[in-house]
Amino acid sequence: MEYFITGIDTDIGKTFVTKGIALALEAEGKAVGVFKPLQSGAIKRNNEFLAPDLEAVKELSSNIKTKCSYLLEGEVSPALAARLAGVTINIEKIKTDFKEFSSHNDITLVEGAGGLLAPAADNMLCADLIKVLNIPIIIVSVPFLGRLNHTLLTIHYAKTNGINIKGIVINRIPNNTDDLASLNFIKELKMYTDVVILGCIKELDNINKTQIINEFKNIL
Repeated sequence: MEYFITGIDTDIGKTFVTKGIALALEAEGKAVGVFKPLQSGAIKRNNEFLAPDLEAVKELSSNIKTKCSYLLEGEVSPALAARLAGVTINIEKIKTDFKEFSSHNDITLVEGAGGLLAPAADNMLCADLIKVLNIPIIIVSVPFLGRLNHTLLTIHYAKTNGINIKGIVINRIPNNTDDLASLNFIKELKMYTDVVILGCIKELDNINKTQIINEFKNIL
């Protein structure tokens, strides 16, 4: 079983949600893998480039397998990072890596870069990569002003382009707020889409493995 974790934007907690789902599934005894096809913003440690999104998983579990096809520097889209580095992204390599990696897991989570329309490679968006891998998506959203629009646009684009949506995870639910947009986000979202909400993850103050597992244990 495989799922592609995408977001309605950058910096909305896609990596955190991927990590949370992976840890919760691992706690259920599943063999879990996290695949990152394209990682821009790679970090250098001891003269070795690492994928920060995968390092976030490894810091809490040594049993969850990880793999990245392309590690690229620069806090930009993978397409631009590859162009600046003089690297040509080979989609067939990503497909091969994904199939081989997935064959060893009960569940593989694929973490995207940005949203569906983020440039993945020259003449290819993340949505195109999802269609190549042919797996359903989980959309990560947040309950803040303006994000209902982002969420509905993501859903609309996926549906009109033949991408199967498993559901939505709403991340960073405020613990205490009087913000009207946040308080009414879920109700409003349900008025405009029939896509299932898989779970609502509250804002965590002191994040540890047990807290994360408890928040995510009913997502899948």
